[in-house]
Amino acid sequence: MDRSDGDRRLPRVCPDTGGDALLRCAECRVTFPRSDARIPTKGTLTCPECHSTDVRDVDRD
Repeated sequence: MDRSDGDRRLPRVCPDTGGDALLRCAECRVTFPRSDARIPTKGTLTCPECHSTDVRDVDRD
């Protein structure tokens, strides 16, 4: 894994909405903006509520 591999896995700002990507925790099911996620180590997002690392993008349809 090179230095930029971790960056490619992280959700990015949504260019179509101009806002943060939304994430959902698979453990506690809370939905939150990416800016609220904790990032204890580079490339790892953590839920601000339960501190799980199982967070996923939420599709904005």
